[in-house]
Amino acid sequence: MGTRNLPRVMAGLRDLAIDIHRRDGHTDIAAAPRRTVRDHQRPLTVLGLT
Repeated sequence: MGTRNLPRVMAGLRDLAIDIHRRDGHTDIAAAPRRTVRDHQRPLTVLGLT
């Protein structure tokens, strides 16, 4: 994978993070990462990985 694909990969990771926050019921996506900092296991729980 070269640097040509990096923007596409980063956009995919961003979209994944936004989707996880929405599944957790967050409507304010800008504030969601600040709430997640307090409980870093929460995104894994939302995905059923813990």
